[in-house]
Amino acid sequence: MIATLWRWRAAPLILALVLAGVASVAYALGAASGPSGGVVAAQGTSIPGHPELGPGWTAAGAINGASGQVTITITAISGNDLSLKTSDGWTRTIDATGATVTKGGKTVTIADLAVGDAINFRESRQPDGTYKITAIQVVLPTASGTVTAVTSGSVTISQNGGSTRTLTINGSTTYTQNGKAATASALVVGVRITAQGSVDSAGNFTATTINIALASIRGTVAAKTATTITVTTSPGKTVTVNVSASTRYMVRGVSAPTLNDVATGAQIVATGTLNADGSLDATSVAAGAFGQPGFGGVGSGIPGGPGRGRWPNGGNAVGSPSPFMPGIGSNT
Repeated sequence: MIATLWRWRAAPLILALVLAGVASVAYALGAASGPSGGVVAAQGTSIPGHPELGPGWTAAGAINGASGQVTITITAISGNDLSLKTSDGWTRTIDATGATVTKGGKTVTIADLAVGDAINFRESRQPDGTYKITAIQVVLPTASGTVTAVTSGSVTISQNGGSTRTLTINGSTTYTQNGKAATASALVVGVRITAQGSVDSAGNFTATTINIALASIRGTVAAKTATTITVTTSPGKTVTVNVSASTRYMVRGVSAPTLNDVATGAQIVATGTLNADGSLDATSVAAGAFGQPGFGGVGSGIPGGPGRGRWPNGGNAVGSPSPFMPGIGSNT
């Protein structure tokens, strides 16, 4: 009876505390209810749903459940002042004096910025409560896909969804692979790439940088020599995997495996650089039974069911990300 009475009398107090907490959050955001039930940002506050954009954003309308990635575009430049607009209608002018500006991985100046550039920026709160812009990064147009054709001046890719796109390459295009500098020779049919560059008014994409992903081969060991492993893939294709002293091996149940531990008939996944002749220069070779714990990973798609993710980054089936490098496609 006493406990029941206490709960009855305490209920209004608990409700009041909850309402006070909600009011405190709204006050901290500096926001009020919009005419359509959304949230309207007051001057000097963050965009509701986009706290990463910092304070100072304004808009005339309400935001209803704003979420997802926001694109910030330069709409005007006056000296060091940049007028910005987000893809969901918010505006702001920032003073970029003293900020570090980068574009395509290179440090540039404010003078290199242009109206229409998409950017990200970083700011820090000052002792007086104001915010200072410390860094600006130009977000370049990006295109990703699997290479289907290469010429001296272009590369054609198959994008997600099946559409194709041809990118212009030239002497100024730079290449990386697995975090290291590479050359155009690594750009072969079957590799997956991510390119950044510029797009002209006609929609033509010119690549300034191209990152070439490592490729992966999976199948059964048909034969091997001191420097090669011949692999038969599930479609019945034969692929030569080139190995060297720098190739890393992972063999189920072996603590310090070598090429000798990769037996004929074993199932393997080899990851490395794809060559124009279809062979693979392997940086890693993992041997085991598909579907067993440790071979593959959650959602791997490898026959036998998901593994436990013992291989780095889990594992995936043909045509999906590699078991060693997330987001890298297979050429088989």
